[in-house]
Amino acid sequence: MIRRLGAVLVVLMLLAVALPSLAADVKIKGDFNNRFMIYTNHNDWLDAEEGVLRDGSSSETWGEAKYRMWFDASTDDGKVKGVWGMEIGGLEYGKPSVGGISSTGGSYSGDNVNIETRWLYTDFQLPWACEKARVRMGLQPFTANSFFWSETIMGVTFDIAAGPVNLNFAWLRPYRDETKDPDDDVEDLDAFYVRADFKPADGIKAGVFGVYMTGDPDNSGPATSTITSQKYEVKNFANNYELDLFTLGLDGKADIGKFFVNWDLMYQTGSVDGANFSEEYNGWAYNRAAVNKNFDVSAWFAHFDLGFKMDKMKFTYTFWYSSGDDDGADGDFNAFMAVDIDRMDNICIFEGGFTDDDYYTEKGYLLDKGFIMNKLAFDYKASKKLSLGAAAMYMLTAEDIEYIDKNGKMQKENEVGIEFDAYLKYKLYDNLEFAINAGYLFSGDAMDFWEVQDRNGSSDEDIFISTMRIRYSF
Repeated sequence: MIRRLGAVLVVLMLLAVALPSLAADVKIKGDFNNRFMIYTNHNDWLDAEEGVLRDGSSSETWGEAKYRMWFDASTDDGKVKGVWGMEIGGLEYGKPSVGGISSTGGSYSGDNVNIETRWLYTDFQLPWACEKARVRMGLQPFTANSFFWSETIMGVTFDIAAGPVNLNFAWLRPYRDETKDPDDDVEDLDAFYVRADFKPADGIKAGVFGVYMTGDPDNSGPATSTITSQKYEVKNFANNYELDLFTLGLDGKADIGKFFVNWDLMYQTGSVDGANFSEEYNGWAYNRAAVNKNFDVSAWFAHFDLGFKMDKMKFTYTFWYSSGDDDGADGDFNAFMAVDIDRMDNICIFEGGFTDDDYYTEKGYLLDKGFIMNKLAFDYKASKKLSLGAAAMYMLTAEDIEYIDKNGKMQKENEVGIEFDAYLKYKLYDNLEFAINAGYLFSGDAMDFWEVQDRNGSSDEDIFISTMRIRYSF
């Protein structure tokens, strides 16, 4: 594998030299990100939707590397472009391989196998259309909305400029069923996307979009897997039930003098049929469950930023509300569901730490209980090389987290807590950045749900995280 990759890289580098004579332009770009967990008192919490809080300290420090390199080959006139991007990492210092193969190991004798295809697509201008009508096909970056769906995905997208309006269309294929049994229905999952972006005035952008996700499996028998409140995100749903999910949205931004505003508003409707649901977490289960049931979807999401800029300073107030569900087994899914995103809005809950492969959740909400965020942020651009900032957040779930404590008492809590974050970034060179940040969560009583030994209705475990990176980009 490594030898084959080396051979391919050599060929591509030779092509980068030879292709200019063939009316093509080949660029090699890179992002070499060296990240360090300086210290956390709760490494047990950073487990991608499966974190817990044990009594005392689960402290840890580590280093890792995540490198991306991509090749951008385009014709001189820019009408055709091909992109291949690869990712190596996160390669953790000293992490052993398992069974001789590891996707993250960096122990004795190297990492064994650790290569991911990040992008692989062709982008070209339609020959019979205007310059701003393009098609992109393959594994590509895709964003419908940063709170709903923003990740790489296989698909075909169309971008067309029609006067003051930009139009986007896409067919995406998140899941393909390779069933070949003539007596079994094919269980593909498809997504269809449309967007129109407008510029009604200088400094103002607005968009309207819709996404329809549909899968039509054989529902002659009961569902064999379960949707849980723990991993309430579309990419974690199994593909053995019927999904018809519509997401309609408005978003945009405006800059008016020194003031700015950003906004997002989404509504979800549709159905998830023939599904199992259980309100459970890491083996702990409440008495809410449903088997082979049809669920109606009705959920919504709202977000805005309000701020102003003054010289080198920026002040921002952020609010969002992600609807939650007080009983997911009742036949109605009222909790807003993301498809596949990475939120970096704070360090202790989301992916704001620079070691962003280790986090509690990538979604903008907790469980299926939704989320309410209130955030004040201050950013200061001290010089061309130095920037720093701080933020304070008050966070809750939209619906109470209900659970039985260690004494057999029912608890209902929604206060996630107050978090303080700070960061500093400094350019050692134009393309080499040093950055450090830290976050401290003063846990609210809702965090008691995640405590293992002392689940008693009140929070006992605060969370501290500090990370650093040295990042070389070219």
